[in-house]
Amino acid sequence: MATIKQGLDIRMDQKLVMTPQLQLAIKLLQMPVLDLQEFINQEIMDNPFLGDDDGMGEENASSGEKESSGEEMDSLSALESDGLADGEMTLDMGWDSMYDSGRGASAPAADAEGSWEQTATHEKTLKEHLQQQLGVSTTDDTLRFLGGYLIDAIDDAGYIHVDLDEVAKRFNVSSNKMEEALELIHNFDPSGVGARNLEECLKLQVQQNDDFSKKFKEKTLLVLEHLDLLAHKDIGKLAKLVKCSNEEMMKICEHIQGLTPKPGLMYGSDVSSTVVPDVSVIKDKNGWRAELNAEAMPKILLNHGYDTLSAKAQGEEKSYMNERVSRAQWLVKSLEQRAKTIYKVANAIVTLQNGFFDYGAENLEPMTLKVVAEMVDVHESTVSRVTNGKYMQTPMGVFELKYFFSSAIGTTGGNTTVASESVKQIIKRLINGEDATKPLSDEKLVSLLKQEGVDVARRTVAKYREGLGIPSSSKRRIRL
Repeated sequence: MATIKQGLDIRMDQKLVMTPQLQLAIKLLQMPVLDLQEFINQEIMDNPFLGDDDGMGEENASSGEKESSGEEMDSLSALESDGLADGEMTLDMGWDSMYDSGRGASAPAADAEGSWEQTATHEKTLKEHLQQQLGVSTTDDTLRFLGGYLIDAIDDAGYIHVDLDEVAKRFNVSSNKMEEALELIHNFDPSGVGARNLEECLKLQVQQNDDFSKKFKEKTLLVLEHLDLLAHKDIGKLAKLVKCSNEEMMKICEHIQGLTPKPGLMYGSDVSSTVVPDVSVIKDKNGWRAELNAEAMPKILLNHGYDTLSAKAQGEEKSYMNERVSRAQWLVKSLEQRAKTIYKVANAIVTLQNGFFDYGAENLEPMTLKVVAEMVDVHESTVSRVTNGKYMQTPMGVFELKYFFSSAIGTTGGNTTVASESVKQIIKRLINGEDATKPLSDEKLVSLLKQEGVDVARRTVAKYREGLGIPSSSKRRIRL
């Protein structure tokens, strides 16, 4: 019979343990700007040893420590001169010196209306715009009430999705009264708002356009009743239905293409989708470089107003204060580390993608997380966290950092030096320049790409074309 014994066994082994501090640093690194600011605001509310940059507290990287020298800490410009390959910056560097003023060439100065974010989030919404027009368009209280209800049912694109008969029954009014309220909205700006479908939206815009004759409008409205033929660009059949020449039908279709299928999108949404760039790219005498956007980097300070209180505390109160002080110190250091990592990764991207900034998207180079990670001397997962949800302001617009990462495509010379995103842009250029009556097939695109030194399969071209939202050649062809 087996016996069970108790005993002590001592052994040594190694384990990788993720401390709460490391978890916090990783969490901060992958947060986008708006989420980060919300997190910081909550931390300031929960931790008495933290304060925002309002002059209430004294900045210090560690509690109870003072700088051994009275000299100012290295600024961000010093980091720029050292280059990416130099050693790590100390985490104790001064917070204010981490960023430029945000008013130089790196970022537009905040105007009288406020910062980039404030300007975007205070944009007038579509519903606000419609409600203002409703207030001055009628004195009928019933129409105002019904109109307000219908405006609330309009989506961000400008369309309304309600059953007027059901609404009429709910409010005990006639269907004619509901139609009158909707017709009132149909006359509001933007033209086409309040439509129940695409056909009605486009027709409203045509009817309210005073730049064309009555006859031209009638023909255009007739064409809009055959959206299926219009989608297939069957110009010949449409011309027969409307009883006009192919040339006149081309003008009608050109006018229809100039209409707005989603008129509400020119106004702000009820839900803010603000993007605040984390870095800005500028060009100076030394070439392209990235700078941190001060607007996107929250500044927090260690509040030493509680030092005396902490020194007198005892027991559980002392333990709580020590824990809060430790978290506050680590949070400040983590934010500095986050800013430094974003800065280094952004400049690595700029260095590797110089062709993009000089000549555009067709000159994107193949680039992987591993290449940037080796250049910055961090792990690939760190680069992945940094580039996800972080944005770069460039002369060509705002791009998410991960946009610049692209796999390599083989060329006719056997080299893999063309980025997949670059191939997409070449395909887009070729299609934009095609003859609409004889659009380029995927096979023809393969042939043209080979002439430009890019060797790809037809299925790859089809995948990229579909990814760009471009229909097949049969759907792009104009039939005369």
